Amino acid sequence: MDPLVMVGAWCGAILALVGVGRITWRAFVAAVEAVIEKAIGRVWTDMDQIEARLDRLEGQVNELREQVQYMRELLLSYLSGSADGK
Repeated sequence: MDPLVMVGAWCGAILALVGVGRITWRAFVAAVEAVIEKAIGRVWTDMDQIEARLDRLEGQVNELREQVQYMRELLLSYLSGSADGK
């Protein structure tokens, strides 16, 4: 075989391997990016759901505080009325 053809064949083989490696690397990077993007999307969704739950909880706690304050006022007015009646 002619040495020049052999060198050309080796160069072609090396270039083909480099091309396949580059395509494989890009596919791997794209797959990893997709997985990371999906995971981050789930985290954001979970965070939004948690924030909504915390907002509802805060509203319920505020409502409970108002009810406790109202009961305290009723109790104090009852006690002050009982003390005046004695």
